[in-house]
Amino acid sequence: MNTAEYTASNIGELFEQQGYAVIKQFIPRLMCEYIARNIRVLEANSRLSFGDTQVDKAFSGGSPAVTETLLDLMTPVLSQTLGCELYPTYSYLRIYVKGAELAKHTDRYSCEISATLPIEYESTAVWPLCIETGGGVRKIGLEPGDALIYKGIQIPHWREPFAGERQVQVFLHYVKKDGPYSEFKFDKRPELVYHL
Repeated sequence: MNTAEYTASNIGELFEQQGYAVIKQFIPRLMCEYIARNIRVLEANSRLSFGDTQVDKAFSGGSPAVTETLLDLMTPVLSQTLGCELYPTYSYLRIYVKGAELAKHTDRYSCEISATLPIEYESTAVWPLCIETGGGVRKIGLEPGDALIYKGIQIPHWREPFAGERQVQVFLHYVKKDGPYSEFKFDKRPELVYHL
């Protein structure tokens, strides 16, 4: 990876130029542990569905309280980092299991700017997210707490089959306050919704 991806002072510039940027330790490990424990409670209480429209070998949930809170909390942080005011749209979580695969795609309008963060994983190796930009295909490996920030509508992204046992991934989605998709604030809901 380009070492410039990790320089905090130029994240916004780098993001605009190439359509993505990596932020190391976007959230601290302790927060990852807190989120992971909350997600295990959701699992234990059957609050997650198995399989969704994009990945059949994963448990998933839209806007659970723990990730919606993180979405809200990180809005000013990401706005400052990227140098533009953002509206949060929605959050999502997915627990990938062995054999999970994500087809190449771009996202809907509510995902003008997206962040994907691994929270914890049970695997012998980091499972990269593949992205395609003007510079070709990149495989981005992230540790828990790291984030890949990318232009979800513009940047095709996918995952090859997962060889590990379990990986918890959180997705935070935003639109620019003064951008063409600002109507998607809160994903066109009256406010952020905190599901149990």
